[in-house]
Amino acid sequence: MKKNTQFVVHFLALLAMIFTVSCSKDEEAKPDAPTVTLSQSDFSGKSGQQVAVTVSVSAPGGLRNMTVSKQVNLAADNTFGTNGVQTIAVPTAGQKTLDYNFTYTLAASEVDKLVGFTFKAEDANGKMSEKVLTVNTAASGAQILATYRWNLKSKMWTTPNPDVEDIKECEKDDSFVYNANGTMAVNYGTQACTFDGFNVYSGWTLSADEKTFTQTYSDVFDPSKVTTETYRVISLTKDRLVMEIALDLAVFGPPYTNAETFVYTFDAGPK
Repeated sequence: MKKNTQFVVHFLALLAMIFTVSCSKDEEAKPDAPTVTLSQSDFSGKSGQQVAVTVSVSAPGGLRNMTVSKQVNLAADNTFGTNGVQTIAVPTAGQKTLDYNFTYTLAASEVDKLVGFTFKAEDANGKMSEKVLTVNTAASGAQILATYRWNLKSKMWTTPNPDVEDIKECEKDDSFVYNANGTMAVNYGTQACTFDGFNVYSGWTLSADEKTFTQTYSDVFDPSKVTTETYRVISLTKDRLVMEIALDLAVFGPPYTNAETFVYTFDAGPK
């Protein structure tokens, strides 16, 4: 009886050892989990700018699939991809590396919100790894311009020394609206100047570096005659816009010349 008991104990111990060695070999045979790296893990820019990131995946066990999901303020954004998830095509099943170029245009609706993109890779053994790209969006100059009504507060004639305030009484209630689609409108208020309305303003642009602003107008009597005014942006915030323009006013005679400079100041108000 004692011998039988010893035999059973030794047999069970042998089985346990075989099972342990077998499991260890199985574990050793399985490659490491995938690794995901990003060319940059965070990006800060202005609405309308584009972020471009290279996503590199190494999957020793063979890449099965890869996805990217989007979160806004830590909540899933179901408008992205399909129910918040976009599948990235793996050209060859089981390939061990993948480089994916991800681009995204910063949205005006996401200004001052926490936006994240999670890149997840899964290998043939079900092992997974992920990395997160964080995006911070500030309002662009163009977005700021299109958000408010801009009320003219000052027109400083800076060619003389010292500067001279040149705003007329009839201009003090003028306001400008710049629409996101590039159109614009002018409201001359209740104190219209003599020649108000002779120029029909129609469009505006702001350069990518936000240093040059242009607006165009046509002659009310001859719409084919289009003039573009080009301003140098001195400052642009959600409260105030300050721009400078050089004008050829020699036709009006002294004291005006062909190189007169004026600085316009506008305050933002409800649109």
